[in-house]
Amino acid sequence: MSPDDIRQEIELKVVTFLKEKATEGTMTEERSQQIAQRVLDTLEPGMNLEELYKKIPLLDDTCPEISFIIIPYLRQYEDRIAQAGHEAVSNLIKQGQYETATHVAQKVVNQDVKLVWEGKGSARGGSI
Repeated sequence: MSPDDIRQEIELKVVTFLKEKATEGTMTEERSQQIAQRVLDTLEPGMNLEELYKKIPLLDDTCPEISFIIIPYLRQYEDRIAQAGHEAVSNLIKQGQYETATHVAQKVVNQDVKLVWEGKGSARGGSI
């Protein structure tokens, strides 16, 4: 999945949510427009994964109504990047490379890591 695919997926989920709230009458049109504009201003086309994962949490700051949409993406970052960083830091400490471990840990905390999307799939209905 490309960063633009992820961005579009988030935007679609937000639009669906806003439509539901409008239909229910549980959100004002003004607030709906504020949320939509915040998403469009924050998640820009052409962002790389690093930029995207840095910007996603910003949506929650001003639009807590959409937290349930962005939390899975934040967990994804945590599972894929932070956990891998934790393992790398642990291995470096075991090897006595404390300065490098500190540097890697700081990069993970600052979300200053190079991300590569890894797709995972499975063979269905056949044998390999």
